[in-house]
Amino acid sequence: MPSPTLTGKARLPIRDMILFGFWPSPLKRLIYRLKGYRIGRGVSFGFGSVLLGEDVEVGDETEIGFLTVVRGKKIRIGAYVQIGSMTIIDAPLVEIGEGTKINEQVFVGGLQFPDSKFIVGRNCQIMQMTFINPTHSVVIGDDSGIGGHCLLFGHTTWLNQFEGYPVDFDSIEIGRSVSVSWRVFLLPGTRIGDGSIIGANSLVRGSIPARSLAMGFPARVVSAAPEFPRPVTDPDRALILLGIANDLLAFLRGYGFECHPSDSWVEVRAPEGSPSPPDGGHWRYVIQAGVETSAPPPASWPRLDAVVSLKRIPAEVRRVWETRGALWIDIESKERAILSNPIGEELVQFLRRHGVRFDRQPPLPGNARPTP
Repeated sequence: MPSPTLTGKARLPIRDMILFGFWPSPLKRLIYRLKGYRIGRGVSFGFGSVLLGEDVEVGDETEIGFLTVVRGKKIRIGAYVQIGSMTIIDAPLVEIGEGTKINEQVFVGGLQFPDSKFIVGRNCQIMQMTFINPTHSVVIGDDSGIGGHCLLFGHTTWLNQFEGYPVDFDSIEIGRSVSVSWRVFLLPGTRIGDGSIIGANSLVRGSIPARSLAMGFPARVVSAAPEFPRPVTDPDRALILLGIANDLLAFLRGYGFECHPSDSWVEVRAPEGSPSPPDGGHWRYVIQAGVETSAPPPASWPRLDAVVSLKRIPAEVRRVWETRGALWIDIESKERAILSNPIGEELVQFLRRHGVRFDRQPPLPGNARPTP
């Protein structure tokens, strides 16, 4: 058996998984708090999962899946983060922003230096079976997505550098609102500007400018501003939202929900066995594609559970919706109320399919904080 190195560590923390991994989630929260970790409200840990670090903070309502390992010296995981089953995240510094989702069987680790960093912004998503090696650092900006089976390598090293072969160690930087499609390979030194798309099966090295479409092996820019992304007028946006609203009705009906649109709102009755409103009646939501947001809803309206607005919702109108217990969703500002209910979350997830992600906003002063 070879002698261990001075700095080597086990690929999997088997001892910790045996000691702590198989305890129920409430007991894990207690153990981690006793270790000095700052664990928020409603955090859940899957069977077999472990969290290992010297300085650890996890935000409210975060979920860490079955047989998942998160290990580092300093770990910061925001609120409402979801980390899927059988995922490994192992780097000296780990930061994951609020609302981000990392799918099943993602691997972050491999060859590293003491300053290696894995930093992911807010409202991002990394799809399954992606391998990320933060040799120095991998930084992913807010609202960016990484497709499945992608490879992000911070090093190119195998053959002997003394025999003339290239060896490279460098960071990878992905900007805000970037889409990296499935099966993309990012090499060391890659820099992708804000608002860009990398086409599927591409190989990227070097810089990709902001707001451009690049694809190929190696990737090259095939479209850029002002043609990409295409301009969208206000009437176009209204038509897009109305189309999404019609698709949502078909989607809900396909799952057995009764949907009854009226001139002002949509009533939805859940099928047998699904969650129902507290009063046992209908869920009600509103789609506002015009200027209806400039005034608060009439007091004569019945209880509403959610409102989707294309235009920015003024603070005073947000306050009225919150007071009435409705989850407001503001497409222009990409913000939503922090409160939660099943129909509102369905609306949020459906809009996410169309590339719109939202930051949760705390209750306005004077409004009680609702229970998520």
